[in-house]
Amino acid sequence: MSNTEELKKYLLEKEGAFLLDENNNGKTIMLSGAWGAGKTHFWQNKITKEDKDKFSSEEYEEGLFSKLKEKNKACVYVSLYGKDSLDSLKKEIYIKASSETQLLSKEVSTFGFDALSSIKDSDLKIGQALKAIGSLKDKRKNDKGIKRLKDGGLICLDDFERKSNKINLNDLFGFISQLAIDMNCKIVIILNSDVFTGKEAEVFRNVKEKTVNKFFDFEPTIEELFQSISKDKKYDDLKKEYKGNILKAILETEELNARIYIQVLDNCLEWLKVKESLNDKIIRVLTLGTFNFVLNHMILDYQEIEFNGDYGRLEYTIINFYSNRFSRYCDFNSKDKTTYLEKANAISQKEFIQKLKKYIYQTNGGMIRTGNKPKEYDLTDNEQEQHIDWIIQYEKKLKVLWKYGYQLYYVADVNKETYKEIAQFIKSGILI
Repeated sequence: MSNTEELKKYLLEKEGAFLLDENNNGKTIMLSGAWGAGKTHFWQNKITKEDKDKFSSEEYEEGLFSKLKEKNKACVYVSLYGKDSLDSLKKEIYIKASSETQLLSKEVSTFGFDALSSIKDSDLKIGQALKAIGSLKDKRKNDKGIKRLKDGGLICLDDFERKSNKINLNDLFGFISQLAIDMNCKIVIILNSDVFTGKEAEVFRNVKEKTVNKFFDFEPTIEELFQSISKDKKYDDLKKEYKGNILKAILETEELNARIYIQVLDNCLEWLKVKESLNDKIIRVLTLGTFNFVLNHMILDYQEIEFNGDYGRLEYTIINFYSNRFSRYCDFNSKDKTTYLEKANAISQKEFIQKLKKYIYQTNGGMIRTGNKPKEYDLTDNEQEQHIDWIIQYEKKLKVLWKYGYQLYYVADVNKETYKEIAQFIKSGILI
């Protein structure tokens, strides 16, 4: 059984499931995993299933949100992204737990006219009256929220590591611990724990042991995560064959990232609806191009491998400085595309950087120096230092270029015009 299936069964489905067991009220659990691994998607689509429109009636009723709702208990989800006050966080939790979205006009009709009848114009202005009604509204929501959380409700705090620096991490853990005890409810923390640094990392290590009762690792495979996301009914128009080709291209990237999987699926779906056709080559370019753009902010120019005698060469204008002077960095002894790519894949990204540096120190005009006599186009010591500094500065970008431009080499899977259209679509988000 996969990690995600085991986790789902343990939390929700087995007899005495952790999130449904009243003996676990007052406990705090932590669900941690790599950034982009799909923790939030797992929680919202496999565990709570709060969005009724996304699921069949049977699937919705199997979710935690529905199960707690039957007991008149709240299942609250709050993102800590950008939160800068524990008071505002507390208020948001209680308001969401109350499950009310009434407008002020409705509040006035419910409470207000009786309340307003005792308010004289000479005592309060209209603004003050509305503020008084707002206070009644907030108190009513708070009271109902507390009632629905107490003794069995659940609070999920997501994006834990993305809180504002204005909230002290030690204070946040104290707030969570006290809330779990006072409400006798369960609290779930979702986070990527690797992001904390410096003093916060030390606080996190020390305090989490005192606050968190149980830890869960979220470790899906690429296949698991993709299958989970692609099952969404909005992707029903993408045939099984299309989804298979999308997954195949994603596996080439070796990236585990739910947000990009969704963006790739959305791009393929939009292309299909507008162009009314989709094949494996277009899917590969759309998929790898989307990953390269989202992760690396890079759109590669269209280039074909040029073969001259026994050598093949592939040059991108993104580093045309090196293409012009040290062209042999992208030369391989090959007469066809397959052989060229095999040799490119045999060189790691780290080795590629070393190869570039080698041509700074040991070549002149792209040829290995065989004698001690300098040539007029040799680099001076100062020029060598400048070139090495440039490589160091752009090392990450150069490694990305090697991976997506050479090892994965997808730009020429389609013709030049189609590639330009795909690249523009990925960059602009507009497909006409």
